[in-house]
Amino acid sequence: MNHPGPDSHAAHVKKRDVLGHRAKIGILVPASNTIVEPEMASMQPPGVTNHVSRMSRVKRPAHDLELYKKFLGKSVDMDAAIDLLTAMEPNIIVHGHSVDSFVGGMAAAQAMKAHMERVSGGVPVMLPSFAILKALELLGQPKKLGILTPWMPPADEACAAFFKEQGYDVLAIKGLQHPTPLDIATADEALLNKTVDEINLPGVECIIKVGTNSAMARLVADMEKRLNKPVLTVNTVTYWAGLRAVGVQDKLKGFGRLAETF
Repeated sequence: MNHPGPDSHAAHVKKRDVLGHRAKIGILVPASNTIVEPEMASMQPPGVTNHVSRMSRVKRPAHDLELYKKFLGKSVDMDAAIDLLTAMEPNIIVHGHSVDSFVGGMAAAQAMKAHMERVSGGVPVMLPSFAILKALELLGQPKKLGILTPWMPPADEACAAFFKEQGYDVLAIKGLQHPTPLDIATADEALLNKTVDEINLPGVECIIKVGTNSAMARLVADMEKRLNKPVLTVNTVTYWAGLRAVGVQDKLKGFGRLAETF
């Protein structure tokens, strides 16, 4: 009996990944980020695997806000990190660096997504800004927002401008003004709860937390019970949107209304 040789068509039939047989999620994170990887790992459904590629150091000097503003919107060495991810053929790439997806408004976000998909050879990309807009749509588009960021004022302004461009009213926005990207990860439960309460002004219909190096995923459910309104935190929303985009519909228990319901 003749058996197919190594160069036959049968040898090139793509096989399913044993662990990631439902989906392989590529995740881009800045070099100093310590929160995206463990938070998204905690949401990983059975049959889905996460694969992280790190970009270079973010250079936003807190002592010079003009220079800080100049460096916004630039994911450092992003193309090289995408190239590394493509080696394992992800079903989607989620971008774990939210500020760059807000700077310059929708036109810049669309251009960034298109560039990333060209670099990846056509792998779909989920940006945090697009993920949050999708979440707001499914929640009935609550128009009046309170936004918590870890950033300095130039980044806050870019974030607020993005949502205003999309027809939302930003009733409150507060940046925690962490001095370095690494320092963002020091925001603890007490600080995050306190600041969420501060931006929960009369009329605010939804709280949004941006900045991916803050650990807020496991706090959302209790915040929503206390405030009686939706709370969206960027790592949960971006990962949720990435899963839904590749057809994984598992409910993510313990991460708030959005991830448990939609």
